[in-house]
Amino acid sequence: MKTQVVFILSLLFGMFSFPASAQQPTASQQELINLQKSLQDALHRGDAAYVRNAVSPDFVSIEGDGGSTEAADFLRDIKPPKNPEPSPILYEFKVVQLDDECAVVTYNAVFPGSHLERYQHLSDTWVKQGGQWKLKFQQSTLNLWSAHDLD
Repeated sequence: MKTQVVFILSLLFGMFSFPASAQQPTASQQELINLQKSLQDALHRGDAAYVRNAVSPDFVSIEGDGGSTEAADFLRDIKPPKNPEPSPILYEFKVVQLDDECAVVTYNAVFPGSHLERYQHLSDTWVKQGGQWKLKFQQSTLNLWSAHDLD
């Protein structure tokens, strides 16, 4: 319960991106954070065209349950929701720039419409292909402290 209170307070006080003690993101890091937010927004809206353009043809996702999904399967399921749920809350972004054309973006997310999968930590690998950033790999991990908190 204490963890939930801290989490809610951090959301209320706007600590969505970087902790106060961390440096502000560089322009390149901010570009990747913005891409990540835009991708999540497109997924939420069911905008398959946007997602198709953002994802590398050889994309692979490791789901919270340990299963994997390749690009074709990932893209096939994207469509506008019949009953839209609240937008996900994304926070605590960190960008690890591996080189000029590859970076890993990690962040936490709250998916309000989910139950056991509500709180997740995601790590996405972005690569530049033809001068454009493309999502190549994604791994989501359930925050187990919340998955077992059913009250």
